[in-house]
Amino acid sequence: MREYLAKIRIPEEIKKESTGFIGEKIFELWFTYNFQDEPLFKQKADMDLKKIDFADSKGCTYQVKTTAAKTYTFNCDLEDIHEHLNSSKYVFIQLRDDYAYIEPIYGKEDIKTKLKRSFKEKKQCFIYCKDLLQKELFI
Repeated sequence: MREYLAKIRIPEEIKKESTGFIGEKIFELWFTYNFQDEPLFKQKADMDLKKIDFADSKGCTYQVKTTAAKTYTFNCDLEDIHEHLNSSKYVFIQLRDDYAYIEPIYGKEDIKTKLKRSFKEKKQCFIYCKDLLQKELFI
């Protein structure tokens, strides 16, 4: 049986937005619902270059990865991944049929062991959804 942290219906007002934008909004909804008194801060553009999307008041940083396909892409070469992974937590969200499925949250070391080199794009690596010890939504 597939396990998720949450299954959230994508709000109508963001359905036409980009995959990444939807993922970030879904994460904000989930975080607010689960940690009601905990502030979540969207990082400014300069932090976006460091691949940090959000931070909480305790100093934990989050990068949100969202897919409507079978993989989560990291825009860097596999050899340079140590410079790319700057967040303390990684949130993976799959979009399917008007729903967003939030996978269990992973740390930096877990990500390093699951990455694969892209054969199509020179400066990319990725993680298969199935490598997160989850069954794929897309069969």
